[in-house]
Amino acid sequence: MKNFFLLSILFTSFIFCHGASKGDFNGTWRLVEFAVDEQYSDVPNPTPIKMYMNGEFIVIYYLENQMQFNKGSYQLKDGIVTETIESSSTETLIGESYTYMPNFMGDKNSFYKKIDFSEYVQFERWEKTKCDAVKCAKIRTRNN
Repeated sequence: MKNFFLLSILFTSFIFCHGASKGDFNGTWRLVEFAVDEQYSDVPNPTPIKMYMNGEFIVIYYLENQMQFNKGSYQLKDGIVTETIESSSTETLIGESYTYMPNFMGDKNSFYKKIDFSEYVQFERWEKTKCDAVKCAKIRTRNN
């Protein structure tokens, strides 16, 4: 019975979460969940939007009623993503890189990532904006 339980957990993890492949990020995404050190917060309004295409990304968000952005490049190698900020409304972020292993849901319309910034761990769940019009897998820990 114990082996069956462990096998079913392993099988479920392969079905529902998948690593990233070339082209999986392409498109427009919106932030649907956010946490720092496992302390969930409401997603800011207006909702942050991130676009990926051809090895480049841009994220647009508001901070203290001011529009902010980060733009840069990303590489996907062996299921691990490295994003490098090349332009930003916050000058101190330019040149910063961070690495994470995205976990995509089975339909590839949402993914989550955890980034360890050494001072804190940031959790983000993103879903494609097309999920407003088509049915997408929605696995969230909160109702945002």
